[in-house]
Amino acid sequence: MTKLTGRAKQAEMTKNRIYECGVSLIGKYGFDQVTVEQIALEAGVSVGTYYYYFKSKFELFSEIFNRGDEYFLAEVADNLIANSAPEQIVEFFEKYADFTYANGIEMVKKLYTSDNKMFITKGRAMQNILQTIIEKGQANGQITTTMSSMELTNMLFLVGRGVVFDWCLRDGDMNLREKMRKVIIIVTTSHLF
Repeated sequence: MTKLTGRAKQAEMTKNRIYECGVSLIGKYGFDQVTVEQIALEAGVSVGTYYYYFKSKFELFSEIFNRGDEYFLAEVADNLIANSAPEQIVEFFEKYADFTYANGIEMVKKLYTSDNKMFITKGRAMQNILQTIIEKGQANGQITTTMSSMELTNMLFLVGRGVVFDWCLRDGDMNLREKMRKVIIIVTTSHLF
């Protein structure tokens, strides 16, 4: 790993400050209600500095999902301890619930809208990791092959997002991880699996 220079560390800190301020404002007011100027002001930087790190407000918004994918690549992909594919799927969605919870209910409420197509963007690492688990499970007979790994991945994320959406509707008044685990176990023990 390359060691960062003082200037590179400062640049990374500035980018993270802009990101954190943007996430906070978007979480508080919603994506459409926040301007680049507000984010820059909150971060204590010029608008030009904002645009140096993020080409647009949408790019900052996309960074939220990129960091989720990075987390899943670094912390989840090769670190699942369950033995069977269905158990790994349950563990994967427990991590999904933990990551969601860590982002905070107000932020997550702002993300879970029908206008946010980032959830269904193809080729994201999070979906690829789950699809790989499913493919391995199909290859060793633990998961049915009557549906493709892509179909099962999409179905499982549909269910997982539904649990998160319910958590948002209830203003976080339920144990997200516990509910996610229970629902995903039901799905992975159904005749589809």
